[in-house]
Amino acid sequence: MNLRNRKSRIPGKEEIRGETREFSLPLPMTVSGLDARGREFREVSSLTTISCERASFMLRTPVERKSVLKLVIDLPPKLSEGQPLALVIKGRVTDSEPVAGNRELRRVTLELDSRYFIGAGEEL
Repeated sequence: MNLRNRKSRIPGKEEIRGETREFSLPLPMTVSGLDARGREFREVSSLTTISCERASFMLRTPVERKSVLKLVIDLPPKLSEGQPLALVIKGRVTDSEPVAGNRELRRVTLELDSRYFIGAGEEL
């Protein structure tokens, strides 16, 4: 399957910040890496925004700036021709700030690695 040449409309709000296009895409995902205490964690979350350079999402697990996290983002069935595929990408935490009105939740921003892959559940 050649996903690179397919043109599909992804639902979501497009925002332009500077020269970078950022999309508001509430896609389900799993975040994993090391928490603020250096212990491995894995947490289910939802992508908030994504661009070619960064991604943001909510996280309950405290993480340190510069920590490397792995995102496994479930792709919508329309983009994956009904196959259960996910985008897997890593990035470094650039910001982690408390969410107003919720002391347990933090908005985390990652600077994304330029390498990524798309795979099925057993490949992740």
